[in-house]
Amino acid sequence: MSIQSRTIHRFLKTFAAAATATALIAGTAACGLDGDDGTADAADADVVNIGVLYPKTGQYAEYGRLFEQGLELAKDEVNADGGLQGKQLGLVYYDTQSDPKQDASVAPKLAADASVIAVVGDYASPASAAASPTFQQAGLVHYGFNNSSPTFTETGDHVWSPAIGTDSYERAYADAAAKIGKKVSVVYIENDWGKQAYEYFKEQAAKNGTEIVYESSYLPDSTDLSPILIPARDAKPDLIVDIGYGPDGALIANTLRDKLGYEGPFFGGQETAEFLDLAGDNAEGAVITGSFSAEGTENPGAQAFVKAFKERYGNNPGNFEVTAYQAIKDLAYAANKTEPTREGIQKALQTVDDFPLYQGNDTTFSFDQETRRAPGINPILLVVKDGKFVPYEA
Repeated sequence: MSIQSRTIHRFLKTFAAAATATALIAGTAACGLDGDDGTADAADADVVNIGVLYPKTGQYAEYGRLFEQGLELAKDEVNADGGLQGKQLGLVYYDTQSDPKQDASVAPKLAADASVIAVVGDYASPASAAASPTFQQAGLVHYGFNNSSPTFTETGDHVWSPAIGTDSYERAYADAAAKIGKKVSVVYIENDWGKQAYEYFKEQAAKNGTEIVYESSYLPDSTDLSPILIPARDAKPDLIVDIGYGPDGALIANTLRDKLGYEGPFFGGQETAEFLDLAGDNAEGAVITGSFSAEGTENPGAQAFVKAFKERYGNNPGNFEVTAYQAIKDLAYAANKTEPTREGIQKALQTVDDFPLYQGNDTTFSFDQETRRAPGINPILLVVKDGKFVPYEA
């Protein structure tokens, strides 16, 4: 998806909502749109597939684009290194627009495809959670690599997530805010994730003795947030915090800086080229939480990933690309530790304690078998400096 104005970005949702999920097939040799049910060529016994639920179109398409880059790079590296015990790895893409209804609709197709040994995605936890019960019933691992909701894995023992939890992210955010000042104004997106994230932030802020002098939610499709940002500014906070997505953060930064004359610290945005493009100079100094920094990683595996990604795509990867890349690497590692089957993937996630890690400075991680999450992966803080996200020390 080309980077464009926030208004056009939001209109994509309206135009795309009427479309049904379109399957994009990425086999071992080529990618292309397919007019059938989205399954890959299951007749080839030398190919095993991982299903992908992701937003290729719609309001979250920018994240789908970033995911696909990381997924494809990982798949090609796995195949170049011998595949999965001699079998080639394919990816079976379903464009769900990260809509729970579409996720629930395509989940039975993936569950019925015998060539699919695991499923990754979707972008948003509510969309992913709509598909999880079908995969659980089919004995098919659902690997929610971007699903930070602490309740995501509660569907059953085949639902896993290496993503850092929303609670961890917001505690880090609130701790960083407390080092700047004792009074903050907070605005947050009005959806399940935004409301949950704000509750975690507010809880940690209270523990830190931080006073929230103003709070307000905003609708995901908002185009003018002046009515809530004026009182946020006038409350005279030491810091204004946005808990939302990239385009929202850009709109807020632009409104605060260009229209309202706010010159104080700002936390908000996401590590995407889209946010940097939409916010322009107003992105400078914006602080976000993340899990990875291409500019500052000391992890040898991550450094190799950054080099390979830059050679292929011409730019550094960010948090969304690395987590997608790691998901395929993790599942390939699982398949080669046991066997490239649904049962083999589940067994490996239950027993392997050295999955490759590309976030932070550790090189491996393992799952907590009760929560099926990876508690050892911790968030970091990033700041925009000279138009790039770099590590931030509060």
